[in-house]
Amino acid sequence: MSMQPCAIESQTPHDWEGSFRQNLERLMDVYQTKSSTYTPSDFADWQRTGSLSITPKFQRREVWKQPARSYFIDTLLRGMPVPPLYIRLVQSGDLKKQIREVVDGQQRMKAVLDFIEGKYRISKSPKTPWSGLFYDDLDNEDQIRIDNAPFTVEVFSGISDEDVLVVFARLNIYSVKLNAQELRNGKYFGAFKESAYKMGVSCLAFWRKHRIFTEMNIARMLEAEFASELLIAAHSGMQDKKKSIDKFYQDFDSEYPNQTRDVKRCTRVMGEISETCDDLSDTAFNSRPNFYTLYCVVFHHLFGLPKQTADTPKRSLTSAEKRSLREAVEVLSDVLSESKKSPGRYAKYAKFIAACRQQTDNIKPRQVRFDTLFDLAF
Repeated sequence: MSMQPCAIESQTPHDWEGSFRQNLERLMDVYQTKSSTYTPSDFADWQRTGSLSITPKFQRREVWKQPARSYFIDTLLRGMPVPPLYIRLVQSGDLKKQIREVVDGQQRMKAVLDFIEGKYRISKSPKTPWSGLFYDDLDNEDQIRIDNAPFTVEVFSGISDEDVLVVFARLNIYSVKLNAQELRNGKYFGAFKESAYKMGVSCLAFWRKHRIFTEMNIARMLEAEFASELLIAAHSGMQDKKKSIDKFYQDFDSEYPNQTRDVKRCTRVMGEISETCDDLSDTAFNSRPNFYTLYCVVFHHLFGLPKQTADTPKRSLTSAEKRSLREAVEVLSDVLSESKKSPGRYAKYAKFIAACRQQTDNIKPRQVRFDTLFDLAF
């Protein structure tokens, strides 16, 4: 999947489509289905002829807000894949024609049809080639791209209301509870999210080399959440994670002050860490709480971390300083490892040890770890 998976009403993780389809296949031998490919032009034709029911009686889903709809249209314009739709064929009341009822995919279908009908424009944030445009404002090539976007559609026939509910109740058994970042992914679509996701993906080689994230972590968007925290620190200093991350997504959704500056600084810090630490995978600093500390210490040395009072030269690390920082990382890693065997031996680092083991994402432990590493290294 891409860095920014398309917005879908169920707000599912990266592997939504694959797992959903696998679970559905278990039911194919019970219910008669047919897989076809249709386009928004087909949907519009069905709507014009009265053979489409987008909101049948079993559809009770929350309506997408404009940012989510705009994000979906942007996905189509970029030619990116989208999850399949599920439709049931039923006879009209007078038995003269077949009606296509949307079982799953109401928001996707309604978003594209409403856009074609000129009911809303693409949001201006995040900035894309199509920001602020209505369908009629698009050039002919982009209109054709929307009209002919391929949708995989699974069509049920000969299935009752009760059976529809059974099918999707059973599918929900296999659903994975969404984590906090996956929920943010389905709620926010603006400038801050765009920056965090780009940064998370740009550092994939680093995350993997130093074993900071597993492949499953990355699939569940945890690298994007962590990149969000690094950007927040760059902008406003160290924060209490639980109290801050959602607030920053909300406050910076439409506009992200100093976006370019923060991204450049974060990228510079990651580069400095790469040059300084050859391999963190065997140290205590490949854990995310401790790496956050290392990042903030290097950031403070380069630029001055907001809200920190420790003296800083605000420049790159010298060779001697890089060596000193490496040694500090090794010393503190040994302290954490050995203190498990001999708890009373490292009284000097008692606060640091506690800050690494309890409430690691709270601001007080973060400050203790920062002070310890910064003082030892510099």
